[in-house]
Amino acid sequence: MAKKITVIEDEIIRNASLTDFSTIAESITVWQRLTHQQYAKNTLIAFKNDWNSFLLFCSQHNTSALPASAEIVHRYIEKMALTRKLASLKRYIVTISLVHRCHALPNPCLSNEIKLAMHKQRLDKHDDYTNAHGFRDNHLHELLESFSHATKAKDVRDMAIWAMTFEAMLKRSEVTALTINDIDITPDGLITLSVNGTLIALSDIASQAVNRWLTLSMIDSGFVFRRIDRHNNIGDNPLDHSSIYRIFRRASQELDLPTDVIFSGQSPRVGASQDLADAGLSIHQIQHQGRWRSPAMPAQYIGQRAKRDSTLKKFANKNGK
Repeated sequence: MAKKITVIEDEIIRNASLTDFSTIAESITVWQRLTHQQYAKNTLIAFKNDWNSFLLFCSQHNTSALPASAEIVHRYIEKMALTRKLASLKRYIVTISLVHRCHALPNPCLSNEIKLAMHKQRLDKHDDYTNAHGFRDNHLHELLESFSHATKAKDVRDMAIWAMTFEAMLKRSEVTALTINDIDITPDGLITLSVNGTLIALSDIASQAVNRWLTLSMIDSGFVFRRIDRHNNIGDNPLDHSSIYRIFRRASQELDLPTDVIFSGQSPRVGASQDLADAGLSIHQIQHQGRWRSPAMPAQYIGQRAKRDSTLKKFANKNGK
């Protein structure tokens, strides 16, 4: 949604624009000027309505909208979150940021207070739905049994991704960025991954799945997991996030799960957290294994929402909220 809109350099023009954006706008004209018509009409209408709403909120609280403080933006987001979806809250942040940046004003949305507030909203709004369905150890072993003798490149690649992503609790970005240089293979075939400076040892079973892919693909440099065309040709380009989503969606189909159980790229981290919790590991141990910055997400994944909320509060206080 965000585009590179230049800052208004001319002081006279900037002051005039500040005056325009300090009052409720009836049309999108001022937005067309501000954005140099780089956005579609409907997007500009959304910006206009968002900004008008924020202006009204600031007026009701007798505080400045230009520049706005992080505190008033936080209060606005909290109020709108009562009735608005996460996508709307994100757009409000984009709108407020855009107006401040274009007028060379400090952007309140870059503050830690707003980042933490939006993190909380992402977690809270996530609870409007359910967590991604957990891809768990039993799912992995059932797939390993089904694909143990697979010879098609796509099957062997996907099996390696299912095994590695689950065991190493990898994020989608970590899977797509993985290169041959990040993999160390011992003489007996066991694999250790290097992920952002952390070494992660794979089991014999997962190592076998990855080694089968490396042998079949003959990849000896560059990205480990790559796109495969419909003729079974392995390309040079890495997978993207949507590819990882489709690969895990395929897993739920291969397992013949109910139609409302659809895995996503988040599913292996959810399922691994649940398996570790069932094995008796603490939230902090799961956090360490999954390389989360705080225990909030693993707490949510295993159903401890109260623990998640408590953790977020402590994290916010620690960052000066």
